[in-house]
Amino acid sequence: MSDLHQLHVGVAEGGKLLALKGRHKEALARYREALRLAQAARAPQLFARHYLHCVLESLEHMGAHARAVALAREAASAAANPDPSDFQRRDRAHLLERQGVNELKAGEVAAAQATLAGALALDAALPLAAQLLEWTARGLSVSPARLAEAQRRHGYFVVRADSVEAARALDPPARAQQSDPLKEAFHGR
Repeated sequence: MSDLHQLHVGVAEGGKLLALKGRHKEALARYREALRLAQAARAPQLFARHYLHCVLESLEHMGAHARAVALAREAASAAANPDPSDFQRRDRAHLLERQGVNELKAGEVAAAQATLAGALALDAALPLAAQLLEWTARGLSVSPARLAEAQRRHGYFVVRADSVEAARALDPPARAQQSDPLKEAFHGR
């Protein structure tokens, strides 16, 4: 892996370590920098998608559900393709699942049901989306504790203690100008 790629991966790993400590605002800054560095290194889009999921998780943990919904919706819309590959279909389904989970956490049950149904239409192998849709269709209340347990059980979270490589974590390099790599990552700029 080139030094440029090691840098964006290391900065993202540092963000994950912060997220695991509950320091999500700081983690978001690291993820944004990792996105900027990945774009500068012309890294494959897969890195930007992974970092986007990290951002969405931190927003969710912060309770910023409206921001997470808007970001996931925008990313899913940008990922729409009239003739998607299996990877593109699964990618969009996962973005919709995150949108639906955050809609549910925000109390928007009808919106969550529609979004989760859309995710399952793209990829039926999303056990969390299927379970949440079943629970809400039956009129069951989904408590935060019940949802968190289902998220853990179904492997919803990307940032987990067992998936972070602490030895790769790096501080971001000092730089003069800030940009918003999230919007750029959606549109491949």
